[in-house]
Amino acid sequence: MTVTSPLFQMLREIRDAEMSSVDRELLRPAFAALDGGPVIPLPERVIARVRDIHARMPKSK
Repeated sequence: MTVTSPLFQMLREIRDAEMSSVDRELLRPAFAALDGGPVIPLPERVIARVRDIHARMPKSK
C-alpha cells in the first residue's frame, strides 16, 4: 500500500534529521511504519512533534 499522507511525507523528510534521543524514541513506531511495520494511529502529541521537527528543518532551495 502506498501512503501519500502529508504526515507520512513529513516523516520521510525528518527520518534522518538530527533530533534528540527522546524525539527519536517517541517517533520510533512511526518510523517503523515507513519500513513496512504495523501502521498505528498516532496520538496528537506525536503528530504535533512531527510537525514541529519538520518546521524547524532547514529548507532546501
